[in-house]
Amino acid sequence: MNLLKQPGWLRGLEILAGILTIVFGILILAYPEWAIETLILLLSIGLFFAGVRAIALVGVSSLSMGLRALSVMTGIICLISAVVVVLSPGYGAATLLTFVSFGLMVYGFGRIFLGSALKGAPGWIRGMSAFVGVLDAILSVAVLLLPSVALLTLAVILSVVLVVSGVEMIISGADGRTWLGEIVEAAKD
Repeated sequence: MNLLKQPGWLRGLEILAGILTIVFGILILAYPEWAIETLILLLSIGLFFAGVRAIALVGVSSLSMGLRALSVMTGIICLISAVVVVLSPGYGAATLLTFVSFGLMVYGFGRIFLGSALKGAPGWIRGMSAFVGVLDAILSVAVLLLPSVALLTLAVILSVVLVVSGVEMIISGADGRTWLGEIVEAAKD
């Protein structure tokens, strides 16, 4: 592997970014509601921009009048949803968990169906598929019945990912070499 030697300023920046990432990971573990509120805020920002984009399609003359009207209605619903989520984050969390739960439930039932439909597959594959499907269905119900545990689990996973990423950044910065050398070499060719 071609490792690219990093300049000193980039190494320092990578170490600093790693330290900050670890600090944020620890803060999220200590205050999981921050992670949840941030996620909900980001989702509401996404809804806002989706609404603006949908409303902006009214100016596309190549779309039929019906599609433009539908786009405007969709945009207005997105904007209203974004405002509701910002003003009452509990609705955003409940909506997020409901969608995740139903998605997990549908996936679980799909795995159960797949396990029963794979007649020619070995028994352990069919059994594993059905087992994963049942487990997914049970977890989806648990998410609906215990939403605070589901949100806490999401925050803990986010925290662990940040800490591990931060450690990797610090190690990479301290070592002073990066795998980006492969990209640089490919760009030269």
